[in-house]
Amino acid sequence: MTGETVQFEQAAASSDEATKREQSTIGFPYHDLDAASEVAQAVYNRSGLGTCELDELAAEMGQVISGAFRVKLAAARTFELVEKDGRSAVKLSELGRRIVTDDHAGAAKIEAFLSVPLYAKIFDAYKGQKLPPMKALEREMATLGVAVKQTDKARQAFERAAKQAGFFDAGSDRLVRPRADAPSGGGKADIDNGDVRADKLKDDDAARRKGGGGEPPSGKDHPLINGLLVTLPDPGTAWDKNGRAAWLKMAESIFDMIYKVPSTKGNWQIDDDEDDDI
Repeated sequence: MTGETVQFEQAAASSDEATKREQSTIGFPYHDLDAASEVAQAVYNRSGLGTCELDELAAEMGQVISGAFRVKLAAARTFELVEKDGRSAVKLSELGRRIVTDDHAGAAKIEAFLSVPLYAKIFDAYKGQKLPPMKALEREMATLGVAVKQTDKARQAFERAAKQAGFFDAGSDRLVRPRADAPSGGGKADIDNGDVRADKLKDDDAARRKGGGGEPPSGKDHPLINGLLVTLPDPGTAWDKNGRAAWLKMAESIFDMIYKVPSTKGNWQIDDDEDDDI
């Protein structure tokens, strides 16, 4: 695009133009949070925290300045990850910088999600409650200002973004604000209402491994069982009769140690003359 000057308003306002045609009166993106984060990452990769010309940004993203590029850029602006910097350039916002540079960007994702006017309205209306069915949610979006012809796209982008930001960690049928320091994106986050306590589970698991309390390990996690399994030869390798019998005797000893033997008939034992077909 030699000699071409790209105006920021032309490159970033595609979504606004579509909104005017469809007569939407509330801000929302046509892409999800991950797509918007890709734009922020491309700005950072190309220009760091400085100014990034739009033609350079498009090249960094492997695109040309087109309708698809403009809509994705508009999504990044709607999530407030990038901001205008001159007539035909953008730069990372403070929120965008946190998204792309923080090891734990959970708090930034929460803030970005709630920066979208439509999403903030829905969250305020339904936080901690069950969301309405799909079509009812689309009608709610139309009531809030989304053009009727765009409610399906708006809902789909909303649901993906909510999952990516961690708002569906308590279940995909309700919005619950995740803890700022919890991992986002649909994982087992430790959330405000206590439905999931990942930190406690990790602490309990560490205590069990150290023998320092908590619930006893299950059979498959018991160190003796794990040690027994480690001694198994690789599948397909030779294993003579004596070796098999010795392994089974060791297994029987371990089972006697960690399991209670019921006083019923039919208890089994391993004999040295066990058949080879084990």
